[in-house]
Amino acid sequence: MIQATYKKKGIRITQLWYPETENEYKGKTDILFWHGVEKRGSEKNRIYITFHSQMSDLTLPEEELLEKINKTERYQIRKSGRDNVELRTFSSSELKNNPQVMEQFTHMYAQMYEEKGMHQEINRNQMNAYLNAGAIYLTGIYEGETPHVFHSYIVDEKNARLLHSTSNFRSSEENASFVARSNKRLHWEDMLLFKRLGIERYDWGGISNVENPNGIDIFKMKFGGEIITYYNVYEGYSLIGKIAVNALKHRKEQ
Repeated sequence: MIQATYKKKGIRITQLWYPETENEYKGKTDILFWHGVEKRGSEKNRIYITFHSQMSDLTLPEEELLEKINKTERYQIRKSGRDNVELRTFSSSELKNNPQVMEQFTHMYAQMYEEKGMHQEINRNQMNAYLNAGAIYLTGIYEGETPHVFHSYIVDEKNARLLHSTSNFRSSEENASFVARSNKRLHWEDMLLFKRLGIERYDWGGISNVENPNGIDIFKMKFGGEIITYYNVYEGYSLIGKIAVNALKHRKEQ
């Protein structure tokens, strides 16, 4: 299980990823945010959010994992292997010692959304809490010292869950093709990395609509995992947390 606490607007939020029981948390916080649980227990002071994702079974042999990937994607992965690039992996401790890598990652993420005419930034308080918990892995593809693709994951003993995927797409079609195949290869290399580390499940970080998948959903499905459903749960833990969660629940019901 992963446990990380940070503050948002003065309220302490503790995120618990993949807990096995509801009794694992014994600390002090305002709101518990349970990730990846079955729907259980009372709904009092809680908000349940249904969440769909795709899960790749990393206990399978490498050949079987590769065979599950769409033929076109496998070709792109092999083609990327001929590019003059370097794969780099950073654990939480390595990221703490190399803050410039985190800056590259957060800058690329914000820039990617700016190019789409949107404003979206990494939640630094949350990310720092994950780093302090030793739960983050960041992987990247570099050309020299220039990063082109980053993936971030939250990782415990059994699960690696994709948090962010960002790329530095530029205007030229040639560069876009290069970055696209680099992204596909990085996903595959990440799966192999976590498999070597003894991780059992690769969670693709969400499927927005199983019946009517969007482009990103379709991309993930091409890697051949199993569609799963679980729940994310907001629970008011302190008095102020219960007030906040019940207020949010009331707004959702209106």
